[in-house]
Amino acid sequence: MNYYCEYRIDPAMIISKKLSKSDLDGNVKLPKKQVMSVLRKMKGVTQETLQNGIEVKVLNTAEADPNTNYRGDEYTVTLRCIGNNKFYFGVGWGTMKHSMDLNEGETLKLYWDYLEEAFIVLNIPYLVIDDDEI
Repeated sequence: MNYYCEYRIDPAMIISKKLSKSDLDGNVKLPKKQVMSVLRKMKGVTQETLQNGIEVKVLNTAEADPNTNYRGDEYTVTLRCIGNNKFYFGVGWGTMKHSMDLNEGETLKLYWDYLEEAFIVLNIPYLVIDDDEI
């Protein structure tokens, strides 16, 4: 089990993707097994809605400031599925990748917070602690 600040994180709700050149040139392809695990906790998701694309929020809390109630940058991206369960972020991905200054070889880690109904960017290494480390 992992922790995010003082909250437990279910590892089954994490999507982790090492970014390739094609992910940055176009739409990012997401790992099928991890996305399927997250979809179990998402509301209103069907094969049809995924084919059409569903808008999801992505929160990058790296710049969050509790003193001003600023929660960090928020993006809206479209999660889609084509063919034999090939998942990717489409519309909105371009804005997100440029704003976050993502580069080839970096790993994007997203946690599905089903209470917030949003992905939380976990690209800050010290926020995720394995039980083995404590």
